[in-house]
Amino acid sequence: MTTPWTTDELRRCVSPLPRVELSHLPTPLEAWPRFAEALGGRVRVLAKRDDLTSTGCGGNKIRKLEFSLAAARAEGCDVIVHGLAGQSNYCRQTAAAAARCGMKCVLVLALDHKTGGVPQGNLLLDHLFGAEVRMVAPAEQAAAKEAVMAELRAQGHKPYLVGHRDEVFGAVGYALCLAEILEQASAMGQRIDAVCVSGRLGTTAGLVLGKRLLGFTGTVQSFHVAPSSSDEALRGPTVKVLNDAAAMLGSGERFTIDDVRNTDAYAGPHYGEPTPQCLEAMLLLGRTEGVVVSPVYTAKGLAGMVDFVRTGRIAAGSTVVFVHTGGLTETFAYNEEVYRAAAGG
Repeated sequence: MTTPWTTDELRRCVSPLPRVELSHLPTPLEAWPRFAEALGGRVRVLAKRDDLTSTGCGGNKIRKLEFSLAAARAEGCDVIVHGLAGQSNYCRQTAAAAARCGMKCVLVLALDHKTGGVPQGNLLLDHLFGAEVRMVAPAEQAAAKEAVMAELRAQGHKPYLVGHRDEVFGAVGYALCLAEILEQASAMGQRIDAVCVSGRLGTTAGLVLGKRLLGFTGTVQSFHVAPSSSDEALRGPTVKVLNDAAAMLGSGERFTIDDVRNTDAYAGPHYGEPTPQCLEAMLLLGRTEGVVVSPVYTAKGLAGMVDFVRTGRIAAGSTVVFVHTGGLTETFAYNEEVYRAAAGG
């Protein structure tokens, strides 16, 4: 790309997309000096507090849902259908966003080790926000969502199934998030050297898209929270979202797997299972800054960033931004694991 866009140009390219207001933006960019000191004082750590996006207890999915719910409305849809893990932060935020927009929400969630007994954590909030919750075996989830879509159509509804396009909306939202970060850092007199985040799809893709479009010369490093079967499986889906998001904004930019920096080295053996490193990072942040990261997503990304700092892969003297994508509410479903770690094992 020869001429980077300004942040205003990026916003102008986004402005034709339908959008509803679900958050108070920009979210804060704040310093974590005690956390940085606990890492040896090698780097300056700033946090982009996207756990504070307001609707539904906050989180990164609110940025994409601003576009998704607007698209659903524009297409005449009246029911939002979604389904991921039983303690999904995304589904919890979707239920809240649908409630705020006056739309019905049906969640088809996967049964797992954190969905038994009386609902707690995100699953409890799904019910609080008025979602119709259907629990199914993981292998049956895709077919169950299609069955729900058919059922709703037969009842006279026009349902909206959350899917790939919504990841593209997420990438648009996180290109805008990087614009916020750069503007806020400039106002603080800071030059950003690295941006770190948990995940793989829309949020990661958006930060990489923003890096290219805005001419950001620092590093965007993502930490995936589940093991991948191959490097292509890890980074390939991000590239698909990246290229579709660039096209959505009218940009001719194209991306390859080499544009995406991601690792599953801190994911542990299974999705949804805390690792010793993520629990260590979670406790360190809680006890230095009074901020909670979740043991499924954000704590694994934070653990990766901590190790990158300690091993010099984020160079001494750098200013690094950790994008806090939320997940406080799922922590309560992991009360035993977190308590054991807090109590010393």
